[in-house]
Order: sequence, then C-alpha cells, then structure tokens
Amino acid sequence: MRSVRACLRNPATAAVLFQFALATIAHGAPPPGAITFVGTDSNIYYCDTKCSEPKCITCKAAAINVRRDDAIVPVADSAPDAGHAGATVYGLPTFSPDGKRLAYSSETHKDAENSFAVWVSDLARSQPAQIFESRTERIVYLDWLPDAQHLSFLLAEPRGLSLMLAEVKESRPVRIVATGMPLYFDWSAQPGEVALHTLALDSDRTEQVSLMSLTPTSQSIVKVLSRGRTPFKTPAWSPDGKHLAYIANYHAESNIVVADADASHPRSVVSLPVGENSFVWAPDSAHLAYSTALTPRDPTYHGIKLVDVASANSKWLTHNDVAAFFFAPDSRHLAYIGVPEDKPYCTWSVIDIKTGAEKVLGNFLATQEESIAYNYFDQLAVSHSIWSPDSSSFIYAGVRLAGSPGQALGIAPPPSAYIVPIDGSEPHAISNAVLAFFSPAR
Repeated sequence: MRSVRACLRNPATAAVLFQFALATIAHGAPPPGAITFVGTDSNIYYCDTKCSEPKCITCKAAAINVRRDDAIVPVADSAPDAGHAGATVYGLPTFSPDGKRLAYSSETHKDAENSFAVWVSDLARSQPAQIFESRTERIVYLDWLPDAQHLSFLLAEPRGLSLMLAEVKESRPVRIVATGMPLYFDWSAQPGEVALHTLALDSDRTEQVSLMSLTPTSQSIVKVLSRGRTPFKTPAWSPDGKHLAYIANYHAESNIVVADADASHPRSVVSLPVGENSFVWAPDSAHLAYSTALTPRDPTYHGIKLVDVASANSKWLTHNDVAAFFFAPDSRHLAYIGVPEDKPYCTWSVIDIKTGAEKVLGNFLATQEESIAYNYFDQLAVSHSIWSPDSSSFIYAGVRLAGSPGQALGIAPPPSAYIVPIDGSEPHAISNAVLAFFSPAR
C-alpha cells in the first residue's frame, strides 16, 4: 500500500519524476467567479477568472503582479524561505460567504522576533485591516461565519490548538471558543452555534462530538453527540442548514449519523468499516460522499461512496484509491485526487454523479501548501471552494505533468495555478502560485 504523502508533497522536498507542461492560456470564455491565490512570492492575489492582471492584496506597492518566472529552477529552490530574517509570508486566503472580503494570515520573522497575524481586506475598497496578532501562536486555518461579519481561526500552541472568534473590525476583542487536539468544527447558519470534534475538557481527555451555544457574554456545551473514539475529522451542517452530520462510535462500530439541525432525532445512515473516515455534503443537501482509510499512517482512502440521506442507500462512485474529493456547486460532479499505484504523482478526475461516467483530467504534483489543504479536505469543504460557481471548472496550484513521467530529475518548473475545465478542454495557467481557490457560489 503506497502513501498519499508520496504524491501530495512539496516538489522541493525531494527529487521527483516529472515532465512539465508549458503554461497555456485558454481562448474560450472563462468561468464566472473570482479567484484568490498565494503567489510564489508569498503574497496574496485576487482577480476575476480572466486573471490578465492579478491584483496584489499584500504587496507594498499596489497592483504589482506575481512574478512570472518561467525558467526551470532547482527543486531545492522552488519554495520561498519562510524563515528568512525580515521576511513576511502570507497565506490561507479565504473569501467571505458574500465574496466581498478576503481574510488571510501573515507570518513575519525579524530580529529574533516573530509576528503571526490575521488580516481582512475589503476587496472593493482595497483596505486591509489587522484583526489579530500574536508573537508566539501560528495561524493554521481560517473560516468565516455565515453572517460574513465574524471570522474564526485556529492557533497552533505548544499543547494543542485554540479556536478563536473575532468580529471583523480592528481593535475588537477576540474570544477563545475551544481548545484541544484534534479540533475540527463547523458553524451553523443559526447565529451562535458551532459543532465541535475535539477532546473532552475532563481529565480523561476523551474525544467527543458536541454542540456549543455562544452568546455575546457566555458559551457552553449544550449537547454531547458522541463520546469515545470517533475516527473522522469534521462534523458538518448540510448546506441548507436543516441537518447535522457526524460520525459516532457505537459498540466499536462507526456510523455516519444525520440529525436535525439542533442535533435532535439522530439516525445512522451508513455503517462504516474500521479505519479513518471522511465525508462531505453535496450542495443539494440530499447526499453525502464518504470514504475510509484503513491505515491511519497511510491516509489513502479506498474508493468513494455516495449515500442518499433520505433512503440511506449507498452506491460506489469509484473504487480507485483517492486522497481527497470535492463536490461541484451543482451537485452533479465530484472532482477527486487519485493516487495511482507505484507512481510519484497524483491525478485529477471528475465523476458525473448522474451517469457514473468518469473522466481523467491530468497528472500533477501538489505544492506543500495545497498538500496540507488536501490532507484536511473535509474541513476545507466548509470554508473554501476549488470549483467555479458555475461548476464548469476547478482550480489547483502545482506542477502539471504531461503524460506519465518516467525519469528522475532534480529540477522542476515553478508551480502555477491552473483552471481545469471539466469538459476535457485544455487547462490553462493563470499565474505562478502555491495555493488557489474560487470565490463561493451564491
């Protein structure tokens, strides 16, 4: 059994097998929606899908475009040095639900002093605002609340993670919502409700899935949904807000449970095999896609199944080994990252949910930033989209491969952000980048 990490890793970490494809610009009409990406210069960029002139959100001089260095470079030099004295590295760009603002993180190292911060930029006014700063705690994830007025983020601390909540205004207090390791969560469309999967606060440090209620002055666990070993990551509300899904462990058997939005009337819709599990909601709120990794140390998911939430009937979408999967906004298509056996690369494929037809759309090497995101794709699904709002294309950052590479080389081209049409037409590069997302469908 081969590891997902063999293909979802930064090409700068080792010599890799590759044969790169030259960046091409598609001549057809681009899909609608905006794009954000982290450039190879570690700045945050924003553009429409034509991306002819990406706007730099974090550059010192406004409107500087990302470096278009098309030269082949040594693999060891293909990633920015985040630890360089005085350097500021930006990351984790996250569109607000209404698409009007962009949140992102920064990390600065200067004269033996560190600064880790969270920023929000109004895209219409080009006004960035710093809403949080720490000297010791790195920001590892950002997630907007449905009201688009509050932002949550995870801080990495020596003993675990902290979930923070902030109003998106400068000089406002920031509150700690929860601490623990692991710590996965989803915010309800109902104000002040968050579903948590973390460790219990008691001394035995038991995992639990719970529902928390927050007011402006207090917060408390109102319902514990499951206690004990729960082999999954993220509890999640359905996109229509009517149901909450999570995985519970009953007598050593794991089940996907779907409850009402307030966690009442839970019912099992899937009995799962032993292993680590992930699921994501379809945007139609009628289906869940799920999969199981049998070995925790090798997080390769073995196929993908689709369950009808109402009938609890499941069917296979693919039997291939996969690393991550993502529903299109129309719920008609599912993109997944395949893990070919004994190959040093991954593949992008798309499944037509209605017909079952599957189309392979190319081989690639992921950047370090995208690899980290894909390893937590079920958490990513509640906050980010790789799909264009019209479901015609998806975006990724990495090194696109031509065919199936068979030669070991120690050099690689700079990674680019690629828009991939699912009709099989040629993908096109928009700019050199290490992480990229579309704006949310509305």
